[in-house]
Amino acid sequence: MKYNWSIIGHEKQLQQIEKDIASGNLAHAYLLSGPNSVGKNTVAKKMAGILQCENDFCHSCNTCLQIGKGCHVDTVNFEDDGESIKIEEVRRIVERLNMTRQAKYKILLIQSLERMTTEASNSFLKMLEEPPERTIFIMTTDNVRLILPTILSRVRVVKFNSVSVAYLREKLLELYPDRDREAIETVSLLSMGKTGKAVHLMEHPDSLANYLKIYHDI
Repeated sequence: MKYNWSIIGHEKQLQQIEKDIASGNLAHAYLLSGPNSVGKNTVAKKMAGILQCENDFCHSCNTCLQIGKGCHVDTVNFEDDGESIKIEEVRRIVERLNMTRQAKYKILLIQSLERMTTEASNSFLKMLEEPPERTIFIMTTDNVRLILPTILSRVRVVKFNSVSVAYLREKLLELYPDRDREAIETVSLLSMGKTGKAVHLMEHPDSLANYLKIYHDI
């Protein structure tokens, strides 16, 4: 693949996205669907970086750094805070996207699109039907069945799945050659094929210790 996605698995999905970008066949709206903790939100944010960066997704320019921190002026990051997305918030998004564009695109990232209320979804649908010029929507969902069919008909769905424990173990061994093999085996089993969860547990020993405590208590 051309870009450094820094993610485990999902090669076919990433190749599809890279092909869309290289061929100029970008959809104006993408919905990354699949189980939680498999890396959908990471892919969405990195896709925004690829589209906005003038230096081939260099990871070091101001644009890449700002997108990574969630403060890029033309990349709106609507993170999942556990609350429903109401129509007032959709109206604020519309106002933000209609502001003068300074980067190559206006990009809207929405985590857990299924959080939208019906009223908010209908308002959002109008924006999908008539988006501002050079606007890209990149959204994620853990449950595509909760999304309005009219919204699904206007987005390009990219499906993500869990990976096998054996595959996950192999990739973790490659990424963390200095880590204890037993720890990698444990993380592979606890993650149940969810690559995002596996990386989180490898990078956060406290979380791994908490998981192990719960496991042993059970």
